[in-house]
Parts: sequence; C-alpha cells; structure tokens
Amino acid sequence: MLAEMNIPFLQKPVKTQLKALESELHRQWKAFNRELKQGKLKHLEYDQETQKLTWHKSVVSRHKAQEKRFYEQLPFCDVTDVFRFVNEHCRFLPAMKPLQPRYAKKEADADSLMAVIVAQAMNHGNHVMARTSDIPFHMLETTYEQYLRLASLLTANDCITDAIEALPMFPLYAFDPGTLYGAVDGQKFGVERPTVKARHSRKYFGRGKGMVAYTLLCNHIPINGYLTGTNDYEGHHVFDIWYRNTSEVKPTAITGDMHSINKASPSAKKYTLPDRSFISLVPGYRGKGSGSVRTF
Repeated sequence: MLAEMNIPFLQKPVKTQLKALESELHRQWKAFNRELKQGKLKHLEYDQETQKLTWHKSVVSRHKAQEKRFYEQLPFCDVTDVFRFVNEHCRFLPAMKPLQPRYAKKEADADSLMAVIVAQAMNHGNHVMARTSDIPFHMLETTYEQYLRLASLLTANDCITDAIEALPMFPLYAFDPGTLYGAVDGQKFGVERPTVKARHSRKYFGRGKGMVAYTLLCNHIPINGYLTGTNDYEGHHVFDIWYRNTSEVKPTAITGDMHSINKASPSAKKYTLPDRSFISLVPGYRGKGSGSVRTF
C-alpha cells in the first residue's frame, strides 16, 4: 500500500527519518542557545539562579507623529468607493454566481450586490437598506436569496485573498520569514431567531442563543471561515478550517488561544500533505501547565 501511495517521505525507513530529524533538532537547539547567549533574543530572559527561561512581550516603539503623517495622506471615502476599487482590481463580484443560473433572467448588477453585502454585514437587513437607498426591496431580496450563501462568499473572498497575496507587501506582514503562520479564533454572536446551529451559552448570551464565527487569519487576511455552535469545541475545527482553505495562501503553522488546543489531533491526516510539509499546531499557552505541541 505504501508503495502505491505517491508520498515520498513514506518511502524512507522510519529510523532514517527520525535520525535526520533528531540531527536537525539538535542543530536548532545549538543555534537557539548561541543566540540566547549573544543576547539576540530580546523577548527571552534566562535566570541563572532559578535556571528558568522567561518570555515577555517585546516593547514596540510607537512613533505617533510618523503614523499621523502617514494616515493624513489617505483620503476619506465611502464604503461603496472601497467596494468599487477592490472589485476593479480583484473582480470578486462577478465570481458570485446565482443559486439557479439556468433560470436566472439576468446577472445581478454590482449596486445590488454591494447593497445586499453591506446590509447583511452591518446587520441592517434588506428592509432598512431599501428605505435608505434607491434600490427596491424586491430586488434586494432576490439578490440576497440568489447570490449570498457561504459558497459564493468564500469564492469572492478567495479572489480578494489571492490578489492581496500577489502584492509585494504581503510577505512584510509575516514576523517569521521561514514560516507562514495562520491564526484561528471564534467570535460569538447572538441570534434573534433560533437556527440549527444556535445554542444557549449563559456566559455570552444570558438566556438567549448564539453562534460562533470561526475564522482562519493569515497576515491579517481572513482566508477561511464558517459558523459553529457555541457547544462545539474550537480545537476540533483547527484542521478542518485549514484543510478547507481554497485560496492560494497556505499557512504552514497554525496558532490560536487555549481553545485551539486539541490533544487528539489525528496524525493520519498528515498523509495528505507533500513531503515532510506537516502543519504544526503552535497554540499560545497562558501558563506553564502541562501541554504538548501536536503536529497534523
């Protein structure tokens, strides 16, 4: 079976790979120790008496005057102008196809699509948008039912994500040139009407119900996301949200808060990846309690 699978690292003996990985780990430990002694790791302090290594957040100097001069150069503009500018360069609105393309009499115009997206994103709804704009309610409702769904939104988001990834400034947002980090987190939202995924959570919604918007970020770009219930553990979705990412941005390491820790990470899923390109889970631990870093 292994011979039939076109996965190069499975063709090598396990002992040979472990020996190579052990040598690589030893080399990295020596490099880490050398840089720590030279004082290059400003965010780490080693106490000789207690023999403990302490991590602290690096102090970032704030040049408010420089920031003010930079932002003063940016003009004020409406949200619609931003939509048109992004659509001109990314063409994300034409990527949103109708639910029934065979029976669609005409393609939705850009104004209706932008109005519906803004109405839902700002939680105004189509009724409020129809009263405050020159687009009738029936047109907004038809556009909403035909074009706004998870699949079409993800396709449009991929167009924007891929365009940002192609910009020369995209690598400048990464704090590690050798590793592209992605971050996962969930944000809770209450719902007015009960849905299939809406659940009670006294901590966040009191007596009401709500859902969780689970998002994968990379260099400040939301490359994937979907809704989960408040009763779902976020750590169970770490691999899935990375694996379902259809954009050209492919993080090689996933980080998150304590809710992203999953000790039952299935190692079998690493076989879907190329040679030794494992997806590392590197969560941020609050304390020094017991915890192990897992690799998909």
